[in-house]
Amino acid sequence: MMQITVHFGLLALGLGSAFVVGLLFRTIQVKSLRKQILELEREKMQDHAEILQLQKQLADIQHSRYNHQASTPVVPLMEKELSAGDLSKNKRASQ
Repeated sequence: MMQITVHFGLLALGLGSAFVVGLLFRTIQVKSLRKQILELEREKMQDHAEILQLQKQLADIQHSRYNHQASTPVVPLMEKELSAGDLSKNKRASQ
């Protein structure tokens, strides 16, 4: 029968080094993922800012068109005479 002797100090050192290597690997992985998340959030914020800027430009264009149309006076070429027949057109049938 063969006996295997294991020194507990070497076993503890192996477990400790495996823990440290795993911890370093995970820390590097988390740091990389956080960097990607921050980059995506920055990109998302820029996209939202661009969308808001375009919406503001569109609203300004629509507002200027509305103000331009509203400020243009409308003058009829011929005055329409109001007669009794014209007034009866606007009444309801029940009246």
